[in-house]
Amino acid sequence: MAHRVTPYEFLRRQHAEELPEWLDKHRKGDSFPREQFFASRIVYYPGSGTDGHPVKMFGSTHSAHCFIYADYGVTQQQLEYELEDRDCRFRGYHTVDRLELEESDILFSGRTPWASLRKLHANRFQSTAIADKPVRFLEVLERDQELDDNHGPRRLAVLFLGADGTAAYDALFCRGRGTPSPFAVLLENYGFGGSNANFGQGGLLERIAKRRNVLPALLLVGRNTNAWSDFHRVSSLHGDLGGMHANPRYLYEIKQTGDQGHDQDRLNKLVQPTSQSRLARPGPA
Repeated sequence: MAHRVTPYEFLRRQHAEELPEWLDKHRKGDSFPREQFFASRIVYYPGSGTDGHPVKMFGSTHSAHCFIYADYGVTQQQLEYELEDRDCRFRGYHTVDRLELEESDILFSGRTPWASLRKLHANRFQSTAIADKPVRFLEVLERDQELDDNHGPRRLAVLFLGADGTAAYDALFCRGRGTPSPFAVLLENYGFGGSNANFGQGGLLERIAKRRNVLPALLLVGRNTNAWSDFHRVSSLHGDLGGMHANPRYLYEIKQTGDQGHDQDRLNKLVQPTSQSRLARPGPA
């Protein structure tokens, strides 16, 4: 039987990175460093609700330090409450700064500001990216003093947007200006993010990402959602429970020429697993 490892072991061994310099040096009152933030590894979560699973998985493994949560169904009051409540906030982290932002702080000049999406198929589809009362703030989190790197990195940054998950991806990553693709995207179809929340295979988000050639390296995909067609599941990894219904979620990698069938060979090179760090998430499990 093939040996299986957890996605935490895989990410820590294969994708760990150093804390971005801008985040390490950030001080309360500093302005939003747009270029540096978007040049960092970003995990993007459309229709996020208050599910902290990607922060737990990618943050605790040091494989990403920056996150974007896009959902116009969650209010700022709800987010602030859960970020500040000891029973709901990210376990082992506290807020050191909260930056309230304007559209101009987030979008690069020359991009269409929070544009309606282009018609990509025969049926007309338009989706405004920002809600009537938009949520736009960056939360800078710092690890509690009694914890160390085994729990997670010293700092994390989460950008919360009251936004349609598909339109925000288009506006943030697909408008040129050299913005890197997100490192990872979480795909789960369970109603968060409004009526246009088919984020899986065949949905508008995938079509925009492929048409613009803006694809992440990794997907984290819920069992009830089909992964994008250019990705294959890392078959020798266990799933990990997450989201409001605690569904299993699995890591997928973008397909590369000749990489099929080599998952186990690569994973066999991993050293013995270490203990898995845990980050709590705001909101329900």
